[in-house]
Order: sequence, then C-alpha cells, then structure tokens
Amino acid sequence: MILPRLALRNLLRQRRRTALTLMVVVAGFLALALAGGFMAQTFQGLSDSAIRGGLGHLQVMPPGAMEGDEAQSLEKALPDGEALAARLRQDPAVAEVLPRTQFMGLLSSGARSVAFLGTAVDPVLEPQHMACLGALKDGAKAPGGAGSRWLSADPATREVILGAGLARSLGASVGSALTLMSTTRDGALNAVDVEVVGLQDLGLRELNDRLLTVSLATANQLLDAGPARSRLSIVLKRPQETASELARIQALLPETLVKPWFELASFYRQVKLLYYAIFGFMGLVLFLVVLLATANTLLMSVMERVREFGVLRAMGLQPGQLVSLLQWEGAFLGLLGSALGLVATLLLRAGLNALHIQMPAPPGTSHGYELDIHFVPAVYAIVALGLQATLQLSALFPGLKAARLRIVEALRHV
Repeated sequence: MILPRLALRNLLRQRRRTALTLMVVVAGFLALALAGGFMAQTFQGLSDSAIRGGLGHLQVMPPGAMEGDEAQSLEKALPDGEALAARLRQDPAVAEVLPRTQFMGLLSSGARSVAFLGTAVDPVLEPQHMACLGALKDGAKAPGGAGSRWLSADPATREVILGAGLARSLGASVGSALTLMSTTRDGALNAVDVEVVGLQDLGLRELNDRLLTVSLATANQLLDAGPARSRLSIVLKRPQETASELARIQALLPETLVKPWFELASFYRQVKLLYYAIFGFMGLVLFLVVLLATANTLLMSVMERVREFGVLRAMGLQPGQLVSLLQWEGAFLGLLGSALGLVATLLLRAGLNALHIQMPAPPGTSHGYELDIHFVPAVYAIVALGLQATLQLSALFPGLKAARLRIVEALRHV
C-alpha cells in the first residue's frame, strides 16, 4: 500500500500543477456530460414526437406498403382493418389499436385548389393516445386558428383539421367551408364538402403545408373504403418491450408487415446519427486534450523528481513499481477529476434547467423548445471510464521513462 500513499502525497505536494490538470479533466467531463444530457433530451423529444405523432410503438400494414407511392395507400390496404384492430385489442400487451387511413387529393376553396396528404383517424381514440390536442393548441395560435377544436365523434358530421400552412395557402380559417376531392378504391373521382373546425401545428413546415386530418367516417364516404384501413398503430402497455413484441406480433400476423416506430421515423434516425457523429468527434478532441495535458503534467513531474526516483530505486524499488507509482497518480487524478466533474455537471445542469431557456426552432421546424438537460447516469459512467482510461494511458509514457533511469545518474541529477 506504499505506492498509493506516495502517489497521493506527490499530487498534494504539487498542488498548482495538480489543480491545473484537474481543471482540464473537470472541463472535459463537464462538456461531455452536458452534451450527453442534451442529446438525451433531443432523442426523447424526437421519439415522443414520432410515437405520439401517429406512429405508435408498432405499425401493422399490408405487405408491400413500404414500396412505391405510400400515399396511394388504399391500393395496398388491410382489407378488414377494423376486424384486425379488434383482434389485436384482445392482446394483453396492447394498450390500444388506432386504425388509420391515408389518402391524397385536392382541397378546394372556390377557385383555389391545393394538393394535400390526408390522414383519417378515430376521433374518440386518437386524442387519448396521441399528441393531436397539443398540435391543435399550437395551431390555434396561427392566423385563422382561433376557436380550433377536435373532430366530432358524430359519424354524420363532415369536418376537417388543416395544417397551418395548408390553411394559409387557401386563405381558410376555422369555420370555412371547403371541398375534399379524391379517388375511391375503384378509381372513381369523388368529393365531400367539409367544415374546417381547427388548425394544427405539427412542428414541421412540410407537414403543415400539406397535411389534413378527418374522421374515419368522412374518409369512408370520400374513398368508399369500407372496413379497409391503411395502417394500424399499436400502442403498447410496456414501450420498453417494443422489440420483443414486434417479433411476437409479426408471428401472430404473418399475412401482414409489422414495423417498429424507429424504423419508420427517418428524421429521428438521421438526427441520431448526426448527434452521435458530433458527440464522437467532440469526445475525441476532448480526450486528446486531456491526454496531452495530463501526460505533460506527469512528464514534468518525472523530470523534477529524477533524484527522488533514484533514491527510491536505491532503496529497492523495482522499475515496474515506478511505472505503477505513476499509474496510481493518474488513477487519483482521474477519480478526483471525475468526481469534481460530476458535481459541476449536476450543479450546472440544475442551474440551466432552472432558467427555462427557450431554444430556437431547429431547421425545418416551426417552433422552438425549452432546454431540459437530462440526468443520464450511463453517460456519466462512460465519460468517467473514458477519462480514467485516458489518464492511465497518459501516465504510461512518463512511467516508462522513470523506469529506465539509471540509479547512479539519477542520484547525480541536478
């Protein structure tokens, strides 16, 4: 146990140099840990947005639905989607099944017509499991959105909720009368008069400019869809079991295609890969800074302690023990630096979150969000282990240099 005590005493003796090295380690830990917490917030927000935006945890679709033009979804529909949804609701792992019909067509207001992408949903089940009311609340703040409400549960009503950009391009507002035009499953042209009951802000400009929502009853009248449905969105009781439930439900429904939400949310996958690349590059740079700074500190320590090492060798300390001594110094620097970095991270995280900072809207989105850096113990552990490994590596070269010193020359060193 003499080597750990000697290493600790040397670090305490060289307080200024030790403090500078600890500052580098703490800064590296702080930067990586806060970046990891910010990434966790971003991933959580994107995943919640995708799942509660209509995908659910799993989606059941007909074979070949991912090929070709997905907008023409009734050409490749689940022929008896309602019966299949009722069957899945009996599964003990399923919280709810939300039938959906996707279609496209023209939306007309007098002489003006705009192409749209439509989604038909169950007006009763959808608000219970999806974030449609939040999008409606945001849309109510847009021009013409005052008085926005959700679709009526009455199957006889013909109502529509427009994306804010789609409403703007038509000059429509809540209460406007519009005409939906599309083709039925047989290819015949059909039209339905609808009333705008709300505007929705979906967070992405492309969706706001093209998307509208109607009830399944309205879509059935327009498309003559009958019991056919484009997709079934499954909400699981235990979201963490999505992977296992995917395999099980696919085995139960071999005549269909079952996909998890993360395979369908392309924006989520792209952002995740981008953030991993940024985090990896930043981590590499910070680890190199810590490596060089610590190696410089320990090397200078070796050069200043040549006579000390000579005395230790003369007293019987072996070359390998000198290497171990420097390794212990690196270990203490890593442990203390990570501990101080963790405290600094938690304090700064609490302070930043308490400020309720509003972040600007990311590219392609319509509104910003509040900064909320997550507490992620796994990231803290990975950063601490990475820094510890870096410090042990940085102590290796100075240790080898000290081990190669000759006793006589070390004792005569000035």
